[in-house]
Amino acid sequence: MERMTAQSPVLGDFGFVALVLVMAVGLALLAAAALARAPARTVHAPPAWAQFRFGYAVYALIFLAFDMEMIFMYPWAVVFADIGVSAFLDMLVFIVLLSAGIAYAWGMGGLRWE
Repeated sequence: MERMTAQSPVLGDFGFVALVLVMAVGLALLAAAALARAPARTVHAPPAWAQFRFGYAVYALIFLAFDMEMIFMYPWAVVFADIGVSAFLDMLVFIVLLSAGIAYAWGMGGLRWE
């Protein structure tokens, strides 16, 4: 039984040249469209969006961190008696990492409400 050979180098070269041509034409069209475009106007945010504080997002992320901790602790509590010390050490590492993240945010002033 004969082995199947790869495609001819001519077809491979043709594919590469076609790809380069398509990319060049696409870039030329993109440049032409960018030059033909009218200058952009400045869009101002409505007052309701301008008053939004980013501080709320920080507290939301901290809530999600503690929420994820609880999501992982419930199944862990179910299998803790079966696995034993290994499960305890795994959860200890998990809680230490979460606590380190909270301590870092606290130290950098991320929990300060201004």
